[in-house]
Amino acid sequence: MERILGRAVRERRGKTGMTQARLAELSGMTQAAISRLERGKCMPTFPLLERISRAFEATLLVTVEPGRGVTVTFADPDDGLRQGSETRIRNGLLPGQRNGGAVAARAS
Repeated sequence: MERILGRAVRERRGKTGMTQARLAELSGMTQAAISRLERGKCMPTFPLLERISRAFEATLLVTVEPGRGVTVTFADPDDGLRQGSETRIRNGLLPGQRNGGAVAARAS
């Protein structure tokens, strides 16, 4: 999960042309912390994800779907929450996950 969140942050930062230093400044983190996050070396808290989402001026969508894995998407406000830079874990079910409905968490 840490790697997939980190990859999504790195991809969104690249798409927006934002530097790690600028994202750190806007989200109240250090550049070193952003680097660790992007490399999947830490698991961000929900308040931190909210600050990063605010810095990108985008909605962060995290979806867990049985059999399909985890999807992390930063969606622009005018995307209608359908598009954005999307990253997915493609290795099937997460450890301990069983059949059931999709669960989504939204930070904006």
